[in-house]
Amino acid sequence: MSSRSFVIRTALAISALLVAGQAFSQVLDPRTLTKYMDPLPVPGAMPMAGPNYYEIGVWQIQQQLHSQLPPTTLYGYGTSQATASYPGATIVAQKGVPISIRWTNNLTGPHILDYAIDPTIPKAHTTTGVPITTHVHGAEVEPQSDGGPMTWFTKDFAEKGHDWKKEVYTYANDQLASTIWYHDHAFGYTRHNVYAGLAGFYVITDPGNEPAGLPSGPYDIGLAIQDRMFTVDGQLWYPNVGITDIHPIWIPEFFGDVILVNGKVWPYLNVEPRKYRFRILEGSNARFYSLTLADRATGAPGPAFHQIATDGGYLAEPVLLNDPMNPESPRLVIAPGERAEIIVDFSAYAPGAELVLRNTAKAPFPNGAAADPQTTGQIMLFRVVPLTAPDNSVIPPYLTTVNRLGSPSMTRVMTLNEVTDDGEPTGALLNGMPFHDVPATEYPMLGSTEMWEVVNMTADTHPIHIHLVQFQLLNRQKVNVKKYEGAFEMANPELPTDAYVPVDVGPYVKGKPVPAPANERGWKDTYRMNPGEVTRILVRFAPQDESPSYSFDATAEPGYVWHCHILEHEENDMMRPYHLVNPAAPAQPVAGRTVGAADEARPRLWAPQPNPTASGATFSFSLRAPATVELDIYSVTGQRLRQLANTTFGSGGHTVVWDGRDDAGRTLIPGMYFITLRADGVSTTRKLSVTP
Repeated sequence: MSSRSFVIRTALAISALLVAGQAFSQVLDPRTLTKYMDPLPVPGAMPMAGPNYYEIGVWQIQQQLHSQLPPTTLYGYGTSQATASYPGATIVAQKGVPISIRWTNNLTGPHILDYAIDPTIPKAHTTTGVPITTHVHGAEVEPQSDGGPMTWFTKDFAEKGHDWKKEVYTYANDQLASTIWYHDHAFGYTRHNVYAGLAGFYVITDPGNEPAGLPSGPYDIGLAIQDRMFTVDGQLWYPNVGITDIHPIWIPEFFGDVILVNGKVWPYLNVEPRKYRFRILEGSNARFYSLTLADRATGAPGPAFHQIATDGGYLAEPVLLNDPMNPESPRLVIAPGERAEIIVDFSAYAPGAELVLRNTAKAPFPNGAAADPQTTGQIMLFRVVPLTAPDNSVIPPYLTTVNRLGSPSMTRVMTLNEVTDDGEPTGALLNGMPFHDVPATEYPMLGSTEMWEVVNMTADTHPIHIHLVQFQLLNRQKVNVKKYEGAFEMANPELPTDAYVPVDVGPYVKGKPVPAPANERGWKDTYRMNPGEVTRILVRFAPQDESPSYSFDATAEPGYVWHCHILEHEENDMMRPYHLVNPAAPAQPVAGRTVGAADEARPRLWAPQPNPTASGATFSFSLRAPATVELDIYSVTGQRLRQLANTTFGSGGHTVVWDGRDDAGRTLIPGMYFITLRADGVSTTRKLSVTP
């Protein structure tokens, strides 16, 4: 077991904790919950407020997640607090029919997981409540309605992120029929807001143009799989013990010990001996799943999966997974953010049979701790009941034509990096750069196809998600990581950096490229990038239907982001902005410091000078316009020790000199501290080391 896994598992096993003076109940032993007591909830359709118009709010709610637990305090989406739920009701859209949604925030704060929010991780700075912003994951959507991290807002839009544009979002729904989803994406709060319940299905249909004969109606069911932890009194528990002093609360990944499907703990579903279509949504923060069915009584392999669709639509033909007659049959492996649609045929089972949906994926994936067969190794139960009507559905031999993307106009080399301190992770980066204070370096041409070669230099698999587009996997290939990392560090000597220099991966590859497996040859918006490999994807910055351009201006501000969908990575700091440009616009460099208008708008805090220091330092920052600035020094435990500024500064660059003392005039003892600047709704943090 890696030291990281050991520390995380130890932190999660703490039975009683005191946080900020508030006593929390013991963490629940998941084995005390009886499995398969509660039926699987199936979310209904979200009601409209008018023709193709929704009003959907976020509310604090109480919901019972298991019969043996009292109601749990959560956040939920709904048309009112009475209808809000976890997960939210399903938004059902039709291809070619645009809809509008007014998302509202009814959270007054403090956050229900406030004890677990690390003050050293950059986040939205608010005084009027909990920030939210809703992203429809997988949607071809205009930038103003994308729900990017800096479009957050609080109750009644009292405070807003600098990328916020409007109250009513519009969704064109021009893409192929698919199962996508919506979830919160607020800057610095995504991992906690999604964990608290803010997620739901968004299904795009295309009547008359989808494969005929697939299971439908009550035999077409969404399964949102997530892991959680609870206190013995039924409340959500998110660990608040970090693994380094640099981030005293942040953990590299969250792995819960209780599995929920559609908001119920280890539920059951009664199924008839017939075919079912399951739309699987992997909504966990960090846990991967490798799914199979097994007979509950004997452990014998259960029925096969026939995968028919990926994130962005149907495969060309069904792909057989988990063939019970072939132990070498490929499994369904799914990562946070991914979706997979499968057909399972229960017709060979008599009423009374019980089949367990099992998980064998390690955490972290792929080389972490094995799933516990008594807890995280089980997902839900299928109980076979008598047939009520003939099964006329089919598993068609052909589904659709998947237009393969052609030769790219350019290739970009991207990297996945881990930042460590004494061997422990303190953050993750894309291209060695942070998100919150370094401008975009990717400016793809609207309508172009690019190849992204993503080199994973970390020990984990990362599910990388690109907003706006669906893309296709070309191949994966082994890389001599040690040699490549040496070349990367020579080209980029300091991490994080704000001037990424790409390094060609060609001289460092090993063996032959491995083509995409059959069930990954469709459209995807989230791809697994394995450790020690370069993953090559073809990204077309245009609609799936081969139209030359979108029905909206995809080059508008605030642009889009791409990021790891392990939520603890995304927020520290594995996320980067990108902007599309029109073919007629001046060419942008592939890498380097290219500053767009939206990036220049962001207040920036530069690294302290000197650092380390024994007797004070100078802090420099810049503003695009006059703003009230708070500049503070915090300890590693989140205690504010000195307020250096709380006043209005003009546009341009500024410096504040610190004398090395706290607010009481005492000299700070040697150690690690954090300098936080808050201005224009943005919070930015830098580290400062004080020496003897």
